[in-house]
Amino acid sequence: MSEASQGPGFHPLYLQVKELMIRRLVAGRWKPGDLLPSEGKLAAEFHVSQGTVRKALEELAAEHLVVRHQGKGTFVSARAAEFPVHFFSVVTRDNVPVTLRRTVSLDWAVAKASAREQNDLKLTARDEVFRINRVRELNGRPAISERIVIERRRFPGFPDRLREADRTNTYLVMERDFGVLVVRAEEWLNAVTAGRQEASDLSVEPGAPLLQIIRICYAVDGSPVEWRRIRLNSEDFLYHNIVS
Repeated sequence: MSEASQGPGFHPLYLQVKELMIRRLVAGRWKPGDLLPSEGKLAAEFHVSQGTVRKALEELAAEHLVVRHQGKGTFVSARAAEFPVHFFSVVTRDNVPVTLRRTVSLDWAVAKASAREQNDLKLTARDEVFRINRVRELNGRPAISERIVIERRRFPGFPDRLREADRTNTYLVMERDFGVLVVRAEEWLNAVTAGRQEASDLSVEPGAPLLQIIRICYAVDGSPVEWRRIRLNSEDFLYHNIVS
């Protein structure tokens, strides 16, 4: 069955239309700078009203994935080339982007969601989560210690998929293997010091400065799908954030 013939099958319809459009961006069918079909053509293709398409496009525009020009149409923005979103960008002290990343250790456990996990991921006390601990190298040096928390029922077998996809972005695994498109994140940053375990994992002295980033990621339907705590060796690396 083709993408178009499936059509949105649940309410609210505009979110399903939005997801189908994002899938096209992810697949590269619509590239940065491309002019999208008219609202009327998209409505006919997805079997919805023009108003539904318009609302989906308005959301994509608010997220800077498309740009709407009065009288000219709607165009794919440059930011769409970055999807699925990566969020996390690290540079060296000399402001050189870091691209070489490798997982050096990964372990995980299943547990009932804690009170904080229930609140941040909108879970109940009965829900189980994967708690994944991962240490990653940057440019050949251990630099990032992570705790990743996701719902077990929504992402069955996720730790094994993540282990197999050593160099693949976590959100690409969510999209590719589970059909969950992550489109937005909230982050909170503060300074912490390395405990004994983190000092060992990151090859720093106990008490060394680390940058802590708490992140909650959201799927296209607005539901929170991941809680993550990142601790970065801030003696050697900087967190690089571009706001647009």
